[in-house]
Amino acid sequence: MRLKDKVAVVTGAGSGMGLAIAKLFIAEGAKVVAADWHADAIAAAVKDIGGPIVGLAANVADEAQCAGMIDRAISEFGRIDVLVNNAAIFLNLQRHPFYEISADEWDRVSAVNIKGPFLCAKAVFSQMKQQRSGKIINISSSTVFAGTPLFLHYVASKAALVGMTRSLARRSA
Repeated sequence: MRLKDKVAVVTGAGSGMGLAIAKLFIAEGAKVVAADWHADAIAAAVKDIGGPIVGLAANVADEAQCAGMIDRAISEFGRIDVLVNNAAIFLNLQRHPFYEISADEWDRVSAVNIKGPFLCAKAVFSQMKQQRSGKIINISSSTVFAGTPLFLHYVASKAALVGMTRSLARRSA
């Protein structure tokens, strides 16, 4: 049990890769706060996983909800050792030539895929600094390196996340 007594917050944990990450963390001994913006999905996921887990409906593109998610994790488990920024808009996206992507759709993808990890990292930073430890894992995509036709908004958001991750890793505060 490599994560025994560690506390992890996993966003986008209602399905897919986020759900798999939450299950793996539980199997390795961690306590998990599993968040997703679909309340029904996260409730079903928590029921499916079992173990020391709290399900939480949260929109990572909303600063107050990110702060609430982190506060809830601390109140439930007393600390946060790992933040996994997994939430992303991907499966619901229609593939379009870039000139057919609306500004609203671009903004929606950017809000979740770029702003969300920023807000979550910002929300957890003071707790990790106080603990003098913590890890932030940002889930990007290999499509950044090859590009994916008709998916410019998604690819651009994941490329931005790679840059943000590198900058956070070299922070000076």
